[in-house]
Amino acid sequence: MASKSLIIDHSSSEVSFQVKKLGIFTIKGRIEGFTGKVSFSKEALKDAHFDVCVSPSSINTGNAKRDEHLKSKDFFYVNEHPNICFQSTSTQATVSGYEAVGTLSILGITKKVSIPFSFSEGIFVGQFSINRLDFKLGEKFPALIVGKTIHITINCKIK
Repeated sequence: MASKSLIIDHSSSEVSFQVKKLGIFTIKGRIEGFTGKVSFSKEALKDAHFDVCVSPSSINTGNAKRDEHLKSKDFFYVNEHPNICFQSTSTQATVSGYEAVGTLSILGITKKVSIPFSFSEGIFVGQFSINRLDFKLGEKFPALIVGKTIHITINCKIK
């Protein structure tokens, strides 16, 4: 049985994130607006494929001034880099669910990542962390100001 091509429900999907500020505060936000293709079937993991992007221009931290700063050259530079994309190279079952391995591209820099995820009732939920400096994201800000580790949660509903 081949993996099924699935349609992303854009209105019910988002990427949320958390990062430390000044080592004390936790800044939370989300990025909405998935695009891309998903093929997935629990019975045909070798054929599963994720090719999805989100637009950092839709970033929302609940603070308009901070959101505009995050969209600037200091961070996501949305005018030059309008998308953050993940493309899987393999998917396998794990003890607690599944894992997609592939490449994550931010600011034109591509790195290999693994995203553990669950799938139930048409919803993918994945959680992983990245070092923002690996992608030169906000590189002029030391870790004391903006934490290096960004915790990411993906909630993607499919139809």
